[in-house]
Amino acid sequence: MATPMAEITRHRLASFCIESQRYVCMDGEIAFVRPLFCENDHEAGESWRACMLGAEQSYHHLLSIGCKPQDARKVLPNSTATRIVMKANLREWRHIFALRTAKAAYPEMRQ
Repeated sequence: MATPMAEITRHRLASFCIESQRYVCMDGEIAFVRPLFCENDHEAGESWRACMLGAEQSYHHLLSIGCKPQDARKVLPNSTATRIVMKANLREWRHIFALRTAKAAYPEMRQ
């Protein structure tokens, strides 16, 4: 299954600028995107939150023992927030919205 980032960057008539986890050292608290399946399932949400906390602690530990950010990032999950700027013409935006808001689209993409 592709992640929402992998799905959105498949639109060839658009251009993208994506923040690189390789070159950005995430000092302080790391931002994570809470998945939709956690909203209606308290137990799954708490488990997800514990996993994110563990990943964040592991990342900072690796940095503290001298690992480079490009190596430490390998413990970060798909839920790690990443900034993206996307440009497209109006015709392509209409096409993107038609595809990505359809009932068959990936739930996080529709959101």
